[in-house]
Amino acid sequence: MTIPTISKSSFIRGSKCPKSLWLHFNQPEERDEISNSQQHTFDTGHSVGALAQQRFAGGVDASRGEPWNVAEAVAYTQELIEQGHEVIYEGAFITPTNDPKSPEGDLLCYIDILVKEEDGWVAYEVKASMGVKDYHVLDVAFQYHVITGSGLPLKRISLVHLNNQYVRRGELNLEELFTIEPMTETVLAKQKEIVELLVPLQEMFLLGEIPTIEMGGHCYKPFNCDFMEFCRQELPILPGTSKAQSANRNQEALDEFNDELEYPLFFMDFETIFPAIPIHDESRPYQQIPFQWSVHVTSSEVARSEKRNKKTGINHYEFLGIPPGDPRREFIETLLERLGSYGSIIVWNKTFEMSRLREIARDFPEYASRIEPLFDRVVDLMVPFRKKHLYLPEFNGSYSLKAVLPALIPELSYKGLGIQEGGAASLSYEQLYHEEDPEVVEKIRRDLLEYCKLDTWAMVRIMEVLTPPWPSP
Repeated sequence: MTIPTISKSSFIRGSKCPKSLWLHFNQPEERDEISNSQQHTFDTGHSVGALAQQRFAGGVDASRGEPWNVAEAVAYTQELIEQGHEVIYEGAFITPTNDPKSPEGDLLCYIDILVKEEDGWVAYEVKASMGVKDYHVLDVAFQYHVITGSGLPLKRISLVHLNNQYVRRGELNLEELFTIEPMTETVLAKQKEIVELLVPLQEMFLLGEIPTIEMGGHCYKPFNCDFMEFCRQELPILPGTSKAQSANRNQEALDEFNDELEYPLFFMDFETIFPAIPIHDESRPYQQIPFQWSVHVTSSEVARSEKRNKKTGINHYEFLGIPPGDPRREFIETLLERLGSYGSIIVWNKTFEMSRLREIARDFPEYASRIEPLFDRVVDLMVPFRKKHLYLPEFNGSYSLKAVLPALIPELSYKGLGIQEGGAASLSYEQLYHEEDPEVVEKIRRDLLEYCKLDTWAMVRIMEVLTPPWPSP
């Protein structure tokens, strides 16, 4: 069996799991279908890379279409270097393995940005992250190994990532948006490890057999493997086992939880986007930008002393921003008006909503004095489930809303909705920034409103289970 050319992405894959690399080359049809969120991650990487090229303007793109023609790209890169171009994007380099202990096999890399400076060539690898991660070091070390092995000396190599301290105000400032991390000394120290990792990977292909590797933490870190379903099929089917914990209801604890509530109750949920490249002023890379809220509220006529027997009704209110404008001002203005000055605000996992409110108070300080009093009113409905005051085996050990709801209220389901989880809601809203078809826009908005409304209605119905009696829908 021949040894395939190992690219940077293949090398990172193989260093994480040789079995995944073997499947990548030999059984690519077993690859999992790319989800919308994964595709969005890929698209984000491309967008950040393209923007970083503007940070080093005036270059020539050496790539030769997609799927890239490796031979043409390598030849064209060399041609651009010989012609004296000083900035090259997506330069391609290939080199044979130069270690005598290693089987023959070519190594390939595409470097995001190559710059000819006064003292020599400098390489820049761009990542859509906000810092240097462990696997980035191996990534950049491999590129250094291939580029220098191909015959082009590098004076320096750096990693370019997004600056988590950057705040957009007006046009993007690319000098401030990106941080350049020098990596030369670090990757030089990794060169021996690169060779040591390559040898068993290349020998694996000579054996011609798929490696035997069990599933584990490496399947998920630093990112999910795209052959997960294939490997799950190989897991042994265990005989029926008893549930880890039987049903449990601690009514005394649930009553204590209920007694701390102040009526009327506001069941609240937010949806957010978190673009890598800040879209709006007063926002940072990957900052959560709330664009939608839903609130179900009990009647304001409920007296605190009579809350157990005079729950007289529930109303629903909502807000959804309109791109391309920044939704946050209208978001918080309408929300503050709806929440009033008293009554418990019930959420699922209060850390999320409280963090978003604190960020709005920071970025728009004129609202801070009105936002601050909300914090003492927020109650986390997840707590009784996290503490197992109410537990069912059907929760499968989880206390997420998506796990608790179908077990307690089986007739309520997200399955029939156009949007069924928060990640899809974020992607759908981002689509509105460039969608021009009014029918598509209307459908997305309708789907978003239905999804967020179900989140808060789900909490209403769960509260009904925790503290009966409760008003009819």
